[in-house]
Formats: sequence, structure tokens, C-alpha cells
Amino acid sequence: MKCQDLMNPEVRWVSAQASVMTAARLMRDQSLGFLLVSGPAPDQLVGVITDRDLATRVCAEDKRPAETSVASVASADVVVCTDTEDLKAAEERMREFQKSRLVVVDRSGQPVGVLSLTDILHGDRGWRALKTARGVLSREAEAPHFPVEGLKLTPSTPEDEEAAMRQETVHGGAWRGSMKEFPG
Repeated sequence: MKCQDLMNPEVRWVSAQASVMTAARLMRDQSLGFLLVSGPAPDQLVGVITDRDLATRVCAEDKRPAETSVASVASADVVVCTDTEDLKAAEERMREFQKSRLVVVDRSGQPVGVLSLTDILHGDRGWRALKTARGVLSREAEAPHFPVEGLKLTPSTPEDEEAAMRQETVHGGAWRGSMKEFPG
């Protein structure tokens, strides 16, 4: 299977000179978590900006969205794959760089789509995507854990038993059936 078989061909752009507020509103209005950042030419890829970038580089740093440019918070180190590249190679690149999205480019280096971990999970055969997901998401598993006083986790399934044993620590909420709950 090739990257072009699973990629989303609808790429969305935001200018590097635009405000972070513009990018955030575009993401909100189009239900996106990832935008390509263009340079002086409209289709010149100079970076990407994610909803996580907005949270960690704007909100967490108390920057003013209307006064902060996309260029100042975007990721310039874009990880790409080619449209004709084998999906296994793209999955390995996702694990290596711990990226949940790759920009897909054509022979001339122009972006033609985005390949996301979700795309791979939807197109998965034989649980290959699980290995990719574990590699990409390992940074979240290694994130610091914060104690939460008075929180008691009750296992809803036998698989949740280990989480219940760590009832003094919360990392990203707890699964309850098919829903993920977070402390209030």
C-alpha cells in the first residue's frame, strides 16, 4: 500500500504572517488540528502548525493570539513522505520522529496531502497501525504524572486493574467503558 492510498488530499494552508488567532479560528471552523504554513508564495511550505502548538506555545506561554504570528510558533521541521512511498516507510518515519501526521509531497516536492495516524488506523490490516501508534504516542506515555488528592479510580474492566492500583496518579484521564473521563 502507498501513502497516496490513505492520505487526505485536502490540505489547508495558513500564511506564516497570519495571526495565531486566524489559524485557531480556521482550525475551529473547519474542524482541523493541523495546517500547512505558507511562506511568501502561497504554496511554499515553510512549516506546520497544530492545535498542540497553539496550546503549548501560545496559551501556556500566555501570548496574545491576535498579536502573535503563525511563523513564531509553527514547527519548521516538517516531516514528509512521498505520495508513491510505501506505507511501511511512512509508518517507520512516524515512529522515528514521533509525529502523528506527515505531509505528503509529490515528485516536485509540492504538498498533495496529509497522512495521519488516524488514516493509518482506519486503513489498518493485521494490527500494523497499533505498532505505529505506540511509537508515535510514546512521548505521552513518558509525560510526567501529577498526583491528584482524593481521586479514586475504580476499574470498570479487568484491564483497568493496573490503573486502579495507581489511584493517586492521573495521566490523561481514565477509561470508563468506551468513554475517557478526566477529574473535575
